[in-house]
Amino acid sequence: MTRRGGRRLAAALAAAALLLVGCNSTTPQSAAKASDQPSTATGALDLTALPPCPELPRATPQPDGLPDVALDCLGAGPAVRLSDLRGTPMVLNVWAAWCTNCDREMPLLADAQQKAGTKLRFFGVHYKAPRDYGLRSAVDFGVSFPSVQDEDGDIVVRELKAYAPPQTFFVTADGRIAGHKIGEIQSAKELDALIKQYLGVTV
Repeated sequence: MTRRGGRRLAAALAAAALLLVGCNSTTPQSAAKASDQPSTATGALDLTALPPCPELPRATPQPDGLPDVALDCLGAGPAVRLSDLRGTPMVLNVWAAWCTNCDREMPLLADAQQKAGTKLRFFGVHYKAPRDYGLRSAVDFGVSFPSVQDEDGDIVVRELKAYAPPQTFFVTADGRIAGHKIGEIQSAKELDALIKQYLGVTV
C-alpha cells in the first residue's frame, strides 16, 4: 500500500469511528480533533458568515457563572470575555465544525432564536477546529448567532468542562449558569422545555 493510500485508509477509518460514536460523548478521547483535518479554504475568510460579536462592558464574574476568559470572535467583531455576557437570558451552544450532531441540532437553535426575538440571547463557542473550517461549517450548518473561537479546545475543556460537542448552557441574565445539556437536543419541544425550565422564558 502506498503512503497516500495508507493516509486515506486511516482517514476513512477515523471518520467511520466518529459516525459510530457520534460527537456527544463526555470523554475527550472519543472526539477527533478537527485541527488534524486539512484545510481546503482559499482566499480571504468570509467574516460575514456569522453575526458579529458584540462589544461588551466588563462585568464581575459570578462564582457559578461563565468563566472569566476572553476568546477571539469566530466571525467579525472583538474578542468576547464569556463572563461579560450579561443582561439577557442566554442559550450558549458549544459546537464544532466536524460535529454531525451539531449540524442536526443547529436548525432547532436557529428557529428558537427567531421565535424568542429579544427575550433571549443566543451565542456560540466553536472549538477544536481552525477558524476557516469553522466559518465554512457555520454556513453549512446555518449557524445564526455570533460565536467565539477556541481552536485547540483547551479553554473550553478546562473552564466549561465541555469535552465533546454539542453542549448547551442556559445562563441567566445576571450571568449564572442555571442549566447544562450534554449532547444533542433532539427536538424543538425539548429545547423549549429546557429554556422554560432553566431561564423561565417561553418561546
